[in-house]
Formats: sequence, structure tokens, C-alpha cells
Amino acid sequence: MISYSGIPGNNSSPGITVKYIYSACITTSSKDVRILHDPWFSEGIYDGSWFHFPVVSDPIGSIGDVDLIYVSHVHPDHYDASFLRKFFAVYGQKKIIIADHQPNHLANKMRVDGFEPTILTEPIRVGSTTIRVLPHCTGSISDIDSAVIIGYFDGEREHCVVNANDVIFDDDMISMMKENASGADILLCGYTGAGPYPQTYFDTDDPQLLIEAEKKKQSFFERYTRLVSALNPKVTIPFAGQYLLGGKLAKLNSFRGVADATEVLTIDSKAIVLRDGGAKISTRDLRPSAVRVQPYSNEEIQRREQEISAHKFDYERLIAEKEIHQLPLKRLLASAAKKANEKSECREDYFFIIKLPDSKLAIINANRDAKPIIKFSTPEVAWEPRSEISIDPRYLFGLLTGVYHWNNAEVGSQYQTRRFPNRYNAHAQSFLNYLVV
Repeated sequence: MISYSGIPGNNSSPGITVKYIYSACITTSSKDVRILHDPWFSEGIYDGSWFHFPVVSDPIGSIGDVDLIYVSHVHPDHYDASFLRKFFAVYGQKKIIIADHQPNHLANKMRVDGFEPTILTEPIRVGSTTIRVLPHCTGSISDIDSAVIIGYFDGEREHCVVNANDVIFDDDMISMMKENASGADILLCGYTGAGPYPQTYFDTDDPQLLIEAEKKKQSFFERYTRLVSALNPKVTIPFAGQYLLGGKLAKLNSFRGVADATEVLTIDSKAIVLRDGGAKISTRDLRPSAVRVQPYSNEEIQRREQEISAHKFDYERLIAEKEIHQLPLKRLLASAAKKANEKSECREDYFFIIKLPDSKLAIINANRDAKPIIKFSTPEVAWEPRSEISIDPRYLFGLLTGVYHWNNAEVGSQYQTRRFPNRYNAHAQSFLNYLVV
């Protein structure tokens, strides 16, 4: 157990107060310490595709000063380096705590950005408050997620807040959370899914698209219910994953299968949806200061979509279309495929077919034992199983050279995919994360 002396949390409640700002951003406060979780307030993340809705006009003022900052994982709607710099400019440098992963993609990215995070390998004790970060570990080199448990002993009982965030609630993670936080006062957890499926896997006029969007929504409700049932908290707060696609992707928003948090109220009697921008709830009495019980109106959403639909993606501002023919995509793909093969966790044939500007195809086998790894040809063979990827050549160039990252491209819905058959292969998909020279 590590002891940490920080600025007192200055919270008059003898419990833990949760303040909801936006999406996955909250603060948790005890008498000992005040923690900021996952602040994201920079527009156009995921290389220009994700925007806020609703917009928090003064996030720094809404958050206020804190003692510590917890960042759950490396995705830019949780780790926002630009906002952290602005926050530090107002309130000074703060200790950033993160989970212990091997390899630690978040720590590496933070160091490149000029931050020096504290990797928690054991809980922190601040007065009567304990902070425990649980990494979600599956044994994959692509592991990134974590949860945090805040405990506070008021002299009579233990108060407990769990921020489960984007964690995938598999058996091992649920078991670990039950061991550390069963019967928590407040559980904050994901209730819906972002990502590219199904909106980038079907044509918008394909009737299957809406069917898949509803299936996705229901599958996340089931995942949410499973965690709530396992931990049995007094109150649940569905949160995170709150965004709209902008630019040319704005037309896909209604096909994402993303639920409004208030839809959870019909399936979970313990659920409370805190109002954006600073609504609070304390473990002392579990009475929220302000709630939202109705979905955001379609009119508000459409107005916001109009505002963000003209935005250009990052790659559109960096490389002109007339320069596409100069991009050495084949050479880069050949080198990147070799490097990705060295880190591949895929032990079966799975083909990625990438359409190139000259009408040729790059056929890449994610199988670690594949020979050859890549070939270029016209589409004379129906390779299966396969994912056909349609992507702007300028963005492909940025991904292959490390300017952008494949996982951000995927979550940001920045390219179109057609799968044959339409089945998800996690090891094959993670292969793309290492397709870089």
C-alpha cells in the first residue's frame, strides 16, 4: 500500500461525491482527495471524426481543481493530452495515475507527449481513502483497459465508488471486481458501444444495417446488466461513449447502434443518469442533484450534426488529392506487413484486402505462419475469410508511417470494411494495429 500526501479533497460530505461532467469524465471527492477521471474536451479526436454532444461550454471551470488525475486507457476520448495541458496551465501540474500493463501503450504515449505518469502496481492510500486501479489483462499485447475503485472509511463504514469505464466484462475481470468491490455504493459503467460496427460494415441502404445496429445496442445492454448483477451496487450510473461523428461521416450517426443513457432506465431500476456539466451524487445519501430522464431531442442532435458535418479530417488538411499518385503505398505496405507479422497473435489464415489507387489489391494474410505475407494482384481469387478495406490513400499513408494509428482509425469509423463471412476475429483485427513501418 502506497501512502500519498496530496491537497485535501475539501469535500464536506462524509462519503464520496461523484460529479459528472461529460461522457467518461467525472470527479470523485472524499475529505482526503479529489480525483479527475478521463477528461476529453478536444474536438475532432480520432483524426478528425469524433465531436462532443452536448457541448460543455466551460469544462475547466466545471471540473475545478483536483489532486490526482486517473486515465483509464489510451483512446483519445479518455486520454486527451491537449486538454490536460490546458488544465495544468490553470491549476498546475497534477500526478497522473494509470494501470500497470505490459506493454504499457498509455504510458509510452504519455511520455512521448511530455507527461510522466505514475503506474500503479498497488493501491494508493490518502488519509482514509484508498485508490485501487485494476488493469484488464487477457494476455494480449493489445490490452489497454482498466477500472478504478475508490474506497473511503468514515469511521463507521466503508464507502465505495467503482468506475468500470470501457472495460470488457469478461469472467476474470468480473471476478476481480467482485473480490474488490462487491456491493459498491455507486457503479459507473459503460452501457453502449462506440466503434465502427455496424455503420462502416454495410451500405446505408442495406436493411441489415439497422438490424445489426439494434443487435449491437442490445448486446451492450446485456453486458451492462451482467456487471450490475455481479457487483450488485446500490446505484448504477450508465456513462461514457458520448459522441457524434463529424465531417463526411455525420450521415452515419443514426446507424451506429449507440443508445442514449436514459434508455437504461427501463432495464435497470437502480440506474441514475446524471445531468451533463456538473450534476452530483454522494455515497452518503445517494441523492442526485440533477438528472436526465429523457433522450436528447432529434432536433438538437441534427443541429449539432449540421455544425460538424463540414469539418475536414486531419489527413485531408495534410495531403492534397493531386499528390496521391506520389505516395509509395506498395513499398510501405510490404514493409509494414512484415513487421505486423512478427507481432501477430493470429494463428489461422485471415486476409485483409486493401484497395489501392491503381485498382490493384494488397492481399495481406494476418496468419503469423503465412507465406507469403503479402501480395499485390487484381481480384482473381475470392480469399476467405477476409475483410475488404476501402480507405482514402492519404489516410492509409499516414497509418503506415505512424502519423495515425490503426486502432484510432477503426474506432473513429475512418474506413469502410466488408467481411466475408461477417464474423469478428479479434486476433486478426489486432494485427492491423501493428501494420506500420
